[in-house]
Amino acid sequence: MIRCPHVIAVSFAAVWIGSVYAADPPPDRRAIRPSAPPAAAPAPSQGLVELLNEIEGLREQLRELRGQLEVQTHQLEQTKNRQLQAMVDYDRRLRELERHGAGQSPESAGGPPPTVTAPPGGSTTAPRAAPTAAEQQQYDAAFALMKQGLYEKAAKSFREFIGLNPRTALADNAQYWIGEAAYVGRDFRTALDEFGKVVNDYPQSLKVPDALLKIGYTHYELSAYPKARETLTQIVARYPNTAVARSAEQRLQKMSKEGR
Repeated sequence: MIRCPHVIAVSFAAVWIGSVYAADPPPDRRAIRPSAPPAAAPAPSQGLVELLNEIEGLREQLRELRGQLEVQTHQLEQTKNRQLQAMVDYDRRLRELERHGAGQSPESAGGPPPTVTAPPGGSTTAPRAAPTAAEQQQYDAAFALMKQGLYEKAAKSFREFIGLNPRTALADNAQYWIGEAAYVGRDFRTALDEFGKVVNDYPQSLKVPDALLKIGYTHYELSAYPKARETLTQIVARYPNTAVARSAEQRLQKMSKEGR
């Protein structure tokens, strides 16, 4: 049976069109859908907020502590200056008393009575010769360092002064200020040794009661409360009605309140 050429051509065209559509499938509509918008950044958690608040609180506390430290530092500096001024005034009055001799009253010497008017044991001592001009100049130079707050340099100068002038009338004073320089600098172990030298090396010195008082204070600072109480009680008994005795009584009262 012979087919018509026209029918064959139409059939071939139909097969070819079908193969073209089969090779190029229609686009997937899902591929052209718009993408979802980016997710927003998560809000900070409650724990992070609390941590930030705590950090801010710590910063505020630090600022307050710094302010308190500045105030305390200023108060400490004022206390040291007052103590130093008292030291200067006492030394001036004592030197004036010594220059005018033991027979003249402290009031006529130009100031209130010194800490004590008699050496330990109630004995009297002959007036010492006034220091030479060179000795006085060396002593004043060392004491000027004390007034400037240069305690270590002052102590060194006073030691050199004693070494050069072991028999000077100012040796006991110089030894006392060596101890005072250590005490103000809170070197209490050294202060204890240096004040002890005043008592042992210059037993007739007018500085002995003050040195004993500072020995009692130093024992207190070192928490050696029985020794402090013993020394302060001894001062009250040996030097009644004096400034050192009153200072010793005040410290004893303080220790009683503290239960020392």
